[in-house]
Amino acid sequence: MGGGTQATPDRILDVAEAMFAANGYRAVSVRAITRECGVNIAAIHYHFGSKEALLEQIFAKRSAAINNARFRLLEACRAAPGRPPMLEQILEAYLRPSLVLPNGDAGARRFMRLRAILAHEHADMSKNLISKHFNHVSGTFLGALMKELDHLPAKVVYWRFHFLLGAQYFTLADPGRIQILSEGACDPADSDTALAELVAFTAAGFRAPPSPHDALILGNVLP
Repeated sequence: MGGGTQATPDRILDVAEAMFAANGYRAVSVRAITRECGVNIAAIHYHFGSKEALLEQIFAKRSAAINNARFRLLEACRAAPGRPPMLEQILEAYLRPSLVLPNGDAGARRFMRLRAILAHEHADMSKNLISKHFNHVSGTFLGALMKELDHLPAKVVYWRFHFLLGAQYFTLADPGRIQILSEGACDPADSDTALAELVAFTAAGFRAPPSPHDALILGNVLP
C-alpha cells in the first residue's frame, strides 16, 4: 500500500468524528462521510465494516490516549512538601487529559462533545462504549479516591464521582450557558482555568461530610 492508502483510515476516523460531533450520530450517513473524505463507500466497509464499527474505532483511539495519560499522571501523584494535597493531585490526574488538550489537539474536545451527544441520542450504545473503554480507568481512580477518603462510605464516594463526571461532561460539551450568565467572564474553552476551578470544586465536594440522609443511614447523630 502507498502512503495515501495508509492514511485513509485515520482520515476517515477524523472526518467521521467531526461530523458525528457536529451533527449527531443519527444524522450522519456513511455516504456523507465518504463524500466528505473524498473516498468511495467501499473504503469504509474495507477498513471498518460499518458505521457502528467506525464509531467503535473512534472510541478506541481516543480512549487509549486519555486513559494512558490518566494512568501516567496518577502514578506521578505523591505526598511531598510543596505539592498539592493528594486529593487534588488525584482529581487533576483524572480531569487534565480530557480538559487540557495536548498540543492544541481540538479533536480531544470534539470527542468529548461526541460522547455527550451520543449519550443523548443512543443511551444504550453510549453506556456500552463507555463501559468498554473507560470503566477500568474509572475504577482505578475510584480506588485511589476511596483510599484517600477512607473515612467516607464507598457509596458516598461513588455518588461524588458521579457528580464529578457530570461536571466534566457539561464543561466539555460547552453549551454556552456560563458565557451568557457571566457576560463573557467565564469560558470553558479556557481549559487551564476550567481545570483549576473544577479541581477546586470537586475536591471541596469530596471532602464534605456525608449528607444528612447518609449520616442517618449510617447511624450517625447529627447536631
